[in-house]
Amino acid sequence: MKSGFFVMVVYALGHLSGVFVGECFGQSRTDNSATYVDEKVTYEIPMAYELMHIAIALTDTTIVSSGYNVYNEVINRNSNYYNAVINHFAPYKNHELIIDLNKALRKRASNFMYNVQLGNNLNFRNNRLEKIDIMPWIRRTYINVKSVNKEKMEDFARTSNFEAFYAKHKEYYNAELRFVQQNSNVNGQQKWLATEFPAQYDNYRIIISPLMGSTHFTQRFKLQGKRKCIMWVASYHGNQQQFDVIEKANYIGLVMTEIDHNYVNPVSDKYKKELNALMRGNYRTKWTNGGPSNSYKTGYAVFNEYMTHAVFLLYTNQIINASEQRVVENSKIQGMTNRRKFIKFAEFYGQLKLLYQARTPNERIADLYPKIIEWCKLENIK
Repeated sequence: MKSGFFVMVVYALGHLSGVFVGECFGQSRTDNSATYVDEKVTYEIPMAYELMHIAIALTDTTIVSSGYNVYNEVINRNSNYYNAVINHFAPYKNHELIIDLNKALRKRASNFMYNVQLGNNLNFRNNRLEKIDIMPWIRRTYINVKSVNKEKMEDFARTSNFEAFYAKHKEYYNAELRFVQQNSNVNGQQKWLATEFPAQYDNYRIIISPLMGSTHFTQRFKLQGKRKCIMWVASYHGNQQQFDVIEKANYIGLVMTEIDHNYVNPVSDKYKKELNALMRGNYRTKWTNGGPSNSYKTGYAVFNEYMTHAVFLLYTNQIINASEQRVVENSKIQGMTNRRKFIKFAEFYGQLKLLYQARTPNERIADLYPKIIEWCKLENIK
C-alpha cells in the first residue's frame, strides 16, 4: 500500500500528470521484455524499467524525505531476487548513473517517479535504449526533462551486463506476472467498476518490478484514440504457496485502489469546488489528522482517497464471504484510520455501504455522490 509522505507525493504527482488527455500515435514494446496479456490487460516487467529499478536499488540507503527513508519506501529488500541484484550489480554502485540518481533523490524524493516512468517509456535492445510512445507526448517530454541521462543508462547497462542478467531471470519475471494476473483479478475489477461508474477504458497496463516497495501510482490518458490506464504496482511480497483469501483480497486492494481512482476521480471532478470546501480549512481536522494524510493537500484529494478505499471494500464484499469481509474491512479501517490518519474512514465507509445496500435498481456508485456529500456536510456541523 502507499505509505509515508514520499509515496503520497509520488501518488499525487502521478495523478496530476495523469489528468491530461491528448491524442498521439504510439508504439508497442518490441524488445525482450516479460509480458503477459489477459484480455484488455497487459502485465509487464519492461527491460528498461527493470534496469532503472536496479539502478535505484544501488542508491544511498540513508536518504530521508520528511522523516521517511526513501529507499525503504521504493525498494523491497525482502526477497532472494533483491539479493541476486545486489550481488551482481554492487560493483557498479559508483557508476555515474547511480551518482546522478543519488543527487536527484536527495533533491526531491518524487524524482523516483520520473525515472521509473522514463524506463517504462523505453525499449531495450542490444544495449541500446529506444524511445517509444507509451504515453502522450507532453508527458514523455516532461519525463525526459526531469529524469536522468539516457546515455548514462546505456553505459550502466553495458558495463554491468544487464541484458544477460535480465535474460537469466526471464522465467522468474514471467512467473511473477502470471502470479499477479491470477491474484489481482484486474479484469474482474475493471468490469465491476465499469458497471458502477461512467468512465470506460480500452486498455490497461500493469507495470511491475520485483524490486518495487510500497510505492504505487497511476495515470490515465487518451492515446491513439483509445482511453488507457497505466498502473505502477508492486508484485506480491510474501510466500506464494500460502497466499490465503485475506492476503489475496489485500493484494487486490493494492492494485484496485489505483485502478478505481481512474473511475472515482472523473465523477469527483463534477463536484470539485464543493469537495474542496467540504474537507479543507476548519473542516479538514474532522477528516485528517496529520501523518501521511497531510500529503493530500486539497479537500478534493482527501475525498477521493476516502472514496477509492471505500469502493474497494464494496467490491470485496462481492467476491469473499461475510467472515472474510469482516477481516478485510477491519484491516482497511485500521490502516486508513491509525496509520494513514484518514480519521473518519470507518464512518465514511459505513455510510457509503448503507447507501449502496439501499440503492435503487438503476443507481450506481456514481449516482450516490450527492448523498455521501450531503452526509459529509452534516458530519462537518456536528
